[in-house]
Amino acid sequence: MSVGSLYFLKYFYLMISVTLVKQLTIFSFLLLCIYITLFQLLKVTSATDVTILNGTVFRVENLTLTPTADFTLSNNTLSKLTTVAVAHATRTPYIARVYQFTGNTNSFTGTVQINYTDGAELNGIPEIELTLNVHNGSSWTAFPATNRDASSNFVQTTGVSSILNELTLSRTLAPLPLTWLSFTATKQNQTALLQWATTREQNTRNFTVQYSENGINWASIGVQAAKGSSTSSNQYNFEHSKPITGLNYYRILQTDMDNRSSYSAIKPLKFTKIAEPFTIIGNPVTNNVPTVQVNAPINLALYTSEGPIAVAATGKCRHKSH
Repeated sequence: MSVGSLYFLKYFYLMISVTLVKQLTIFSFLLLCIYITLFQLLKVTSATDVTILNGTVFRVENLTLTPTADFTLSNNTLSKLTTVAVAHATRTPYIARVYQFTGNTNSFTGTVQINYTDGAELNGIPEIELTLNVHNGSSWTAFPATNRDASSNFVQTTGVSSILNELTLSRTLAPLPLTWLSFTATKQNQTALLQWATTREQNTRNFTVQYSENGINWASIGVQAAKGSSTSSNQYNFEHSKPITGLNYYRILQTDMDNRSSYSAIKPLKFTKIAEPFTIIGNPVTNNVPTVQVNAPINLALYTSEGPIAVAATGKCRHKSH
């Protein structure tokens, strides 16, 4: 083999090696990106601490945290919801984007940025009024916005110093027309009983009961007029007579006279199929012996075509009679 051939093979081998290294580097980088993306969405267990170092940009689901001092998460899960926790109900209208930590975090100091989408998520709040609100586990605090960008749809706030329990963007100038006190969904035989309580109603128009079979797609199944303006506690209830077998989801949409609105928490309710109270086994009967299986406590009497009682049973049993 000539020297030129050896040189060509060596050069060709070098090109393949460099190409493979580049491909492996790109593949490793992609794996790292995937790992980081998944890591930001995973629960941080009590045995694992995640520290966001001073100056590091931490971004997950349109929430960006840039601490000015090391910020550590432990035994915590960050979730994105559309409503604040019932225990943290606020009269201040807020967008349908709430970031919630499962437990109180360590105190955070730095910059918070929340990106949002136009349309229904804003709940009618003008973008120029969007303000960061943080719940520290005890109360809400509004932090003046440093930068509101209606074109890129984000609000950036520097100088935040608080325990992070819930974060959202809200309008601090006009309070919501009521305060949610409670909302429950309970089974009453094969119907769903929804009960909710409010206080401090101000120009409240009505409540729309909404129902979903999957927790995503919602339909309105009833409307109740509000009590109006009142500082006392008000009680409401609604019955859904046709829940499906399995999980059912319920929420209440409150609307005031100015068409501002807020949602209650979402309540799931599970229904199971109920067996028939009794079953006649072997119909028509054989050898003149009817067999009746009673599936639930019941007073049961079966009559012949001539009139006499053929079978009588009480309680839950399997009964045979001539």
